[in-house]
Amino acid sequence: MFILRFFHWLLTVLALAGVLFLGGCNSEPASQTEAKPIRSEKTTEVEIQRIVVAVHPYASPVEIGRQFAPLLGYLSDRMGIPFTLLISENYETHIARVGSNEVDIALMGPASYVAMSERFGKKRLLCCFEVNGSPDFQGYVIVRKDNPATSLQDLQVKSFASSSRKSTMSYVVPRYMFIQAGVPFPDAHLRIVGSHNNVCLNVLAGDVNAGGIREKAYLKYKDRDLKVIVVSPKMIEHPFVATDNLDAETCALVKEALLNIKGKDKIKRLLTPIKATLTGLVPVEDKDYNLLRVMMSAVREDEKRSAEEGGR
Repeated sequence: MFILRFFHWLLTVLALAGVLFLGGCNSEPASQTEAKPIRSEKTTEVEIQRIVVAVHPYASPVEIGRQFAPLLGYLSDRMGIPFTLLISENYETHIARVGSNEVDIALMGPASYVAMSERFGKKRLLCCFEVNGSPDFQGYVIVRKDNPATSLQDLQVKSFASSSRKSTMSYVVPRYMFIQAGVPFPDAHLRIVGSHNNVCLNVLAGDVNAGGIREKAYLKYKDRDLKVIVVSPKMIEHPFVATDNLDAETCALVKEALLNIKGKDKIKRLLTPIKATLTGLVPVEDKDYNLLRVMMSAVREDEKRSAEEGGR
């Protein structure tokens, strides 16, 4: 009986040793082999496991995820490393996340980019949207079709919806247009609703009198009894920004991959899911946002004046 138990114990030990030996023959753990290095003969640094792309919450997470899946898939294949999407909770978090280098790449609203660069310093610009052949875009101040208002003057002391105080076309540019028109912005009746789509829905529901939105949101809801009061000046489009996490070589490769999205079929497959009117990605410089900086400065002064008057 003792001899049988000894042989049983010995076989068990040998079996376990075999499993451990075979396990040790694997070249790397799964977590290290899932991500390939960026395709470059010069890459000698520690391999990058993934590149995180942050996007501001201009729509629902499900919608944004669906829109960006083709582009991130293309970048993953071209660069040989996974690109993953991170949707910021709000505009303020997005600005801080990019400025603090918590992500690698970010799509930013123009006003968010300016605010981030003023607070944290400038980041490298990779490219910006080209819409209908131009890097410019516009926004709208909207009301319901049955609203008698026809100008900004008609919106004094009326409720106004914005996606965020950091939004270019939902807050900064509309407020600047109020300033230029000599009309007090309805601070006391401002409602922050989280997204451009929500601005449209709040206006349509009659919960607010008017709101500021970007073109894409207007096109989505224009057939549902919306009316445009005023069209904004043209602004430079949304940029892709690289944080300090990316080394110069990786940054150059990502920039090249983005600017290489050309041709009708490629654009339709990778970019139009993000925005139907996108026709490409084009180079952009920090100075292209100087007009917006002027607008944001005027808006800050107007906010300060309004707060002082409200405190009297």
